[in-house]
Parts: sequence; structure tokens; C-alpha cells
Amino acid sequence: MNADVNPTDIHRAIVQALDPSKRPVRLDWGRRQSQLQDVLVPQHIDITEGLCTGIDGTVTCLSARPDLPQAALMGRPVSVQLVTDRGKLHPINGIVTNVRMGHSDGGLTCVQLTVRDVLTILEQRVNHRVFRAMSLPNTLETLIREWRGRSPTLARSFDFELLIDRAQYPVREQTRQAGESDAAFIRRLCRFAGIFWFIRAGKPDGADSDTPVHTLVFCDNAMLLPQSPAGTVPYHHGAAVKDSDSITLLATARSLVPGGVRRASGDYKTGKIDVAEFDTLIDQGEAGNDLAALLMDRTIDSPHAGDSRDDHARLAKARILAHEHRAECVHGASDVRNLPPGTWLTPSGHPEMDTREPEQRQHIVVNLRHQGTNNFPKALGERAQALFAASRWTFDALPASEDGQSRYENTFICVRRGVPLTPAFDPSVDFPPVEPFSAWVVAGKDEAVHCDAYGRIKVQIPGLHPDDHAHAQGAGTSGTERDSAWVRCLTPWAGPNYGVDMLPRAGMEVLIGHLGGDPDKMIILGTVHGGPNMPATFSGMGSLPGNKHISGIKTQEIKGQGHNQLRLDDTSGQISSQLASTHAHSQINLGYLTHPREEGRGTPRGEGLEARSDAHVTLRSGMAMLLSAWQRLKASGGQLAREDYVQLMQDSLDLFKSLGDYAAQHQGVPMDTQAQEALASTIKGWPDQPGEVKGDPAAQAAIGITAPAGISLATPKAVATYAGANVDTVAQKHVQVTSGERINLQAGGGLSFFAHQDGISAIANQGKLRLQSQADDTLIDSAKNIHWTAVDGKLVGVAKEIVLMTPDGSYIKLAGGNVEVGGPGAFISKTAGHQWEGPASMGADLPKFDQGALGRVPKLVRDLDRGGGVGGYQGEVHKATGEVLPGQTDGGGKLAPLASNRFVGMVARFFKQPK
Repeated sequence: MNADVNPTDIHRAIVQALDPSKRPVRLDWGRRQSQLQDVLVPQHIDITEGLCTGIDGTVTCLSARPDLPQAALMGRPVSVQLVTDRGKLHPINGIVTNVRMGHSDGGLTCVQLTVRDVLTILEQRVNHRVFRAMSLPNTLETLIREWRGRSPTLARSFDFELLIDRAQYPVREQTRQAGESDAAFIRRLCRFAGIFWFIRAGKPDGADSDTPVHTLVFCDNAMLLPQSPAGTVPYHHGAAVKDSDSITLLATARSLVPGGVRRASGDYKTGKIDVAEFDTLIDQGEAGNDLAALLMDRTIDSPHAGDSRDDHARLAKARILAHEHRAECVHGASDVRNLPPGTWLTPSGHPEMDTREPEQRQHIVVNLRHQGTNNFPKALGERAQALFAASRWTFDALPASEDGQSRYENTFICVRRGVPLTPAFDPSVDFPPVEPFSAWVVAGKDEAVHCDAYGRIKVQIPGLHPDDHAHAQGAGTSGTERDSAWVRCLTPWAGPNYGVDMLPRAGMEVLIGHLGGDPDKMIILGTVHGGPNMPATFSGMGSLPGNKHISGIKTQEIKGQGHNQLRLDDTSGQISSQLASTHAHSQINLGYLTHPREEGRGTPRGEGLEARSDAHVTLRSGMAMLLSAWQRLKASGGQLAREDYVQLMQDSLDLFKSLGDYAAQHQGVPMDTQAQEALASTIKGWPDQPGEVKGDPAAQAAIGITAPAGISLATPKAVATYAGANVDTVAQKHVQVTSGERINLQAGGGLSFFAHQDGISAIANQGKLRLQSQADDTLIDSAKNIHWTAVDGKLVGVAKEIVLMTPDGSYIKLAGGNVEVGGPGAFISKTAGHQWEGPASMGADLPKFDQGALGRVPKLVRDLDRGGGVGGYQGEVHKATGEVLPGQTDGGGKLAPLASNRFVGMVARFFKQPK
């Protein structure tokens, strides 16, 4: 302590300094005022407050208590009160966030307080959360009310007010706080929407409070801001005598800004780009306008940046207003203590401003810095300065006041009233850094896949705190489809109704990215395996790393145990692929076939191609179908390569025709070769190159089966073949037909046998041999002998008339009960004797040949063009004679039966009668 200073005088000076009525700078602690008003005396203030910045101030105090408990001051609401030239108190309200003890000389201690507003304080509250289906005003209200509800200190210390047009702000499906502070989150939302904010002392309604309260104000219309308490403020320059606080500096400033903005945002629902363009209304001078036209602000926003085209245009308008806000301002200095930001004043007495229209002289304060010292006695002031110097605290020099003790000055920035106050928004600065993160796919109750028409799904972000989502009944942490907005999925290929679509299912872990760096524009980059979602076990066997050479796609049956899979096995020397479904164990296997692998090993079971199923298998073709075992190594040749097959068909046709012609020349029935020739021509005419068309494609719809080593058909049941035309069977060697029981041959138009050589053998080893001609003659011709033998029985011939003759005229005739023997030569009878007796006869039964109807019923099986039922069609039956029989099909597709006693050729045509 300085020996020249009397301790009693110092104490008296301190007591006088603590008298609130003598201090131009005061502290008001509200409910704690009685406890703290004599403990801390402000000596110096340096406080900055402004639009979109808040309050950040340092209050340097003196205290007679070196043991001052710092914790007792932390978080306390406090009002720094400035006595105006009219004797009123102008408050600057905030919350103490830092208490720093300085040097002490044994009697006095210096203390430095940091005072900030609630939004600045909440820079330290970092969070992740999701707001579902809320507009921006609702999001602000929800978050700020949570602050007040969770902290009694904040509830007493601040309130909020929304001076905004709610109708401008649409409901957003999702607004996400992405690892940023509450303060940064709110600032981002406001900057994006074009809303400015500031701090105002007191409650929103202006009511009194026993606690220093400040109000966080959000505003989107500068014309809603009130007039400053200072009203019209005189401008004094230099050392002019003043009778009130005044402005001492007004200096206008202009900044070059872009001449326009262009914002483009894609809309995936329409596939179009929304573009909004605005030019500035500011005149920046000839050269300035020229440069501004070049300095265009063109940005591609994140997709669907606005809720609609109009909303996107509003956001683009906010960008140009932010530039116009920067274009012009006024820098000022004054000793006027009641110029709070967010209010407007009117300077008077300024030589340039006084020439303007009255409304052009009104200016809104957007930023203000207070600097001031209290009116301590000289000795106490010097002692305070010594303590500050010892604490290494320095302050800017201030102009002396009239009393020579207290000093106060502020510097401020203001803009003309009517100039937009819209804050700037820069995605590269204002968006928080967002990295890919994991999320869980969610769905509705009892749903495995939840999506919309665009293939979007819902996710839950793990780690969110349930308390933060209680306001929305848990939406965000519920584990249901309510936890997020629809999220698009990245896919390797996406075209109009084609592409690769594999929707993630509930419970899968997905990796989330962000379009344009926007936390709200999430996109699913892919899925990842983990403990609950281990890699696929193809065919339900094996695992990694043992089966590391197997890759592919395996799905899972919804609410079941089955699966589908595309398995690709790249095991060295044993590569294969499989398309399979566990339903009926249906598979198509290609390559080196093995049983399912375990630990990389699988038992071989074949090679090549296998198509199998425990259920039905169908091969269906609308044109040619070729089943060939002729080798084409390494897929050489065309798809329908069939040279060997065509040659075999030609060999068949040649043999068929040659023997048929020979038979016709030797009283045999000529062969009908037309059908086989047409079939051979059809197969030969199949296209050899893709896209090649030869005639009617429907006429090419034939099946060819060929193999160099033979073709075998076997079944324990029946084999049925049918041809609407001919069935031609040709063999270079033998046609051998064997039956364990009967062989039945029926023909509607004749049965012909012709053997070129080696004869014809018909033997009934057991049972009768019966040859009948039921409606015509029976002819048996032989170039040589005819031998009839009945080994153990009789040779019986029965007819109404029997004639035996020789070419020379000899004959025996049995008819009418008579026996007539004749001839040009002698009648010679060589027997051991003869006996002539009276008349006698023998009975004999002639066979009876029944006649049955051979009527046929034309039937429409299916309409290949229309489908549907087969009733009600018109029908025409064209006979070979040229006769046409009309009719109409019944419900089963049948026409009326056709009566006939023999098989005849006919053609049936069916058609719908046009309405």
C-alpha cells in the first residue's frame, strides 16, 4: 500500500464510491443486489453488442474482498447500467460467464467479469438432434423453450420474441442439428432464412422484473424495429459546448458488392432445376456498376433448397438483400449512452444529413461498442490503475469527461432505415462440417421394407438423446418410420423405370452422406456389415474368411426363412455361378458345379449348365428353340449354329423321298414329303445374325433337337406325341418298335407297308393273326409262290362265292350250293378210291363289320391376341370340297359337331365380330 495514502481516507473514498447515486456506471444484480452491490464496483467497461452478434462485454471491477467467491458470481444475470444525460438508467443485460481475479494490494482487489447474452453462452452446448415436420419459427420456439424449461437460471435471465411473418416459412420435413452448438444451429437457420437477431434489455412486454432479463429478438422486417430511447440525437463536432450527449462522428462508407445473385437448386421429383435471379437496386457509380455486373454471386444450392419455387426465390432474394446490406453504412462515435442496437435514431445538425428528406435521415444501429470508466476519486482511480497494471490489464484511452473523472464513448455502425438487415449466408462457412455417419434403417410396425414411390426410406440416427425429442412424442429416437424424413438411396444405376434397386431393410446399418454439405439433405451412400448384420452366407453355408472367394447377392424372404441368391464363385480352377431360390430349391448352375462350400471347400457334382427345381420347369420360346449337343467350344458360332443338324435333316429328307418314290413306283403308297420339307426349310431359315428377320417370326417358332451321340427319351409312364400334320420317322438303318404288350396302329386314311428288300414278316407267336378288309377287297399278290399252312388245324376259306383259277382257264367254283369244276383240259382225280353220296352242306359264320360315326368337334383353345374367355367367337369350318360351315363357339370354345363316316381334311377359323 502507498505510504502517502491514509487508510481512513481510502476507506471513506471506497464507501463514497459504492454509493449508487454517485456512479455513472452501475451493476444491478436483481435479487442478489443487496448481497453484491457493495462487493463489486465497476471501474471500466468494454462491451460490444450488435445485430447477429449478441453481447460480449468485459466489466473490470474493484472489490474490498480479496476472498471474493468466484462461483457465487458465475451464471448470475447482471445489468450494466449507464446513467444517461437525462439521469435515466440505460441497461445492458447479460449473464456472467467468466470471473477473473486480478492483483490485490491488501485492501483492494481487481476483478474482471465477462458478460454475454444467452445465445453466445449456448455456443458451449453442442448437440445432435432432429426436428420433424416443423417450420423455422416452430423450431426456434421449441428449442428456446427447452432452454428455459431445463434451466431455472435461463428461465429467469432471458426470454425471446419472434418479430417475423410466420406465413413465409413453410413446414420442413426435417431440420437437423448436426454436431454444432445450439447457438451455431440457430444462427445457421436464421442466416439461411434471412432472419436477423439481436439482444434487447428487459422482457418482451416491457414489464418490470426483479431479475436483469434480456430478450432474444428474431426479426425479418427492419421496419418493425422501434425508435431508440435517444430519439433525435444532436451532432457536435470538435470542442463545441454541449448541453447533452451527442454524436461526435458520422462517416458514411460504401463497399463494392455483387450486382446480382443467381441460385440454382435441383428438384429430383420433377427432374428440373429451379433457378432464381435478382439484380441489386443499388447504384454503385459508373465504374462500380460495371464491376458489379462482373461480380455476380452465382451458387448452386443443395437439392430442393426451398419448399417450392416461390420459397426458393425468397431465399435467393435474401442473398441479394444481404449484399445490399453490406453496400452502405455509417460509422459513428458518440457519448450517447442509450443507443441500443435494433433501434433507429435521427441525427440532427449534420451538414450533409440535414439536407436529406426526414425518412432518409433515420438510421438503425446495427453494432455498438461501449467503453467507459467510473467516476472514482483521483487517489482511488490511481490505485485502481496500479492494480490493473499489475494484473497486466490494459485499456484504450478515452477522452476526458467534463468532470475529469468519468469517461464514456461508444463507436457504432448504423444503416439507413429501409436498408435490409438481412444477414449473409455462405454454405461453405455456415454449414457445419458434416462427415458420413452410420444410421439404422427403420420401418413401420411389422414391416421389413418401408419406402415411397421414389424408393426413399426412413432412418434413425443412433445416439440422439430421447429427452431432446420428447416434444415430438419421441420422433427421432422412436425406432420407427417417424424418426426421419424420407431419405434417397444411392444406387449404381437409376433410369426411367429401370436401374438397380435394392432397398435397405429395417435394422440394416447404412452410411449417410450430405448433398451440398447440407445437414438436412441426407443421402444413403450404402449399407455396411456389422455384428447384427454379418456378411451373406450363400446357400446358408460357410462364412468369411473361409468363403472369401465367393461373392454375389443374397436376399432374405420377408417374414420367412427362404432366400434368393446370385452366387459367383471365383475359386481357382472351379469357377461357377448360380441363380437360385430356396422355393422348390430352384436353381440355374453354371460352370464347375459343387455342393455349397464351407471354409472354401465344396464337393464336386458336375460341370456345365444345370437348371433344376423341385417344382415345375418350363422352356418357352416365341420363335426358334434349339436343343443341341453339338460342341461349339468357347461359344464359337452363332446362337442358332446348326450346320450339322441341318445336314442331318437333309439326309433324312433324302432317304425319305428316295424310298417313298421307289415305293410309289412299285405299287406302294407315295410318301407325303411336304410337311417334312417345310419343317426342314423352317429350321434352315432360322436367322443366323441378331436382328435378322426372315419371313414371319411366328412361322419360325419350331423346336429343333439334335445330338451327335444320340437322343433318348424314357419314362415309367406314357409317352404321347401328336402332330397336326405328319409324323415322319426316318432312320438310315432300322426303325425298331418294341412293346411289352400290344402295338396298336390306327390310320384314318390307309395303312401302307413297303419293304424294298428282305421281305415282310408278320408273326403272331401267341394268339390269332387276323387280317380284315371291312369295306373293300383284300388283295394278296406274290411274284412267286403263296404258301398257306395250318400245322395243327384246318385251312378254312369262307365266302359267298369261291373261285380258284389258273391263267390257262382251269377253275373250281363254289357258289349257290354248287361245286363247279371246269377247264380246257382233262379232269384228273388221283385218289385211292371215290364215293359219291347225296347232297350235304357245312355251316360257316361270316364276320360282321360295324359302322361308327367319325364326327369331329372344332374347338378354340385360346386367343393368342386378346386372351380371356373363348366363348362367343364366330367360327368357319372350311372342308376340302370347298364347303364352308359357319357357327359360334360356346363357353368352352366349341363349335357344333361335324357328322362324317370318314376322316376328311378341314380348316377351322375363329374370329371376333367387330362391334
